[in-house]
Amino acid sequence: VNLVVADKAWDNNGQLKFNIFNTDGFLGDKITVNWVFKPFMEVRARRYRFRILNGSVSRYYKIALVDELGNKVPFHMIANDGNLMQHAVPFPNVQSPESLPEQGIGERYDIVVDFKNFTGKKLYFVNLLEHDNGKGPKQTIPLASALDVFKYTPYGQNGYPGVGKFM
Repeated sequence: VNLVVADKAWDNNGQLKFNIFNTDGFLGDKITVNWVFKPFMEVRARRYRFRILNGSVSRYYKIALVDELGNKVPFHMIANDGNLMQHAVPFPNVQSPESLPEQGIGERYDIVVDFKNFTGKKLYFVNLLEHDNGKGPKQTIPLASALDVFKYTPYGQNGYPGVGKFM
């Protein structure tokens, strides 16, 4: 399943906007997957391979996978920009206890998620990387804070743009 993750911005008329004169890097306020805001996908109780591509102009991502209660869901990374890895890397792990490594612009990660133990449940992809501007990431937000919209809200009720559940 190919997933192009990208941040987008809309104007007051609901049209996509982009500032071509912003030389510091452009950040959108909403995360889209395959150009859809808040998409979902129904899956069967089997393994799926997700090819996640960072299609943003300036935003980096740290992607975690959680269930409805915010518990981390195990998965394996099997490929990146250098093609297939020699061994599948399990996540979460000691080096990355909450998420995949930081994913740069145009970078690709392939992961395998086994849904056999999640029948009737919802899983979510979550971004943990905060940005103030397009010059680069500011900090990694702890998973519990990124999932708690009312706890981590420097920009109002919807939380910080780009941090939190996006699919």
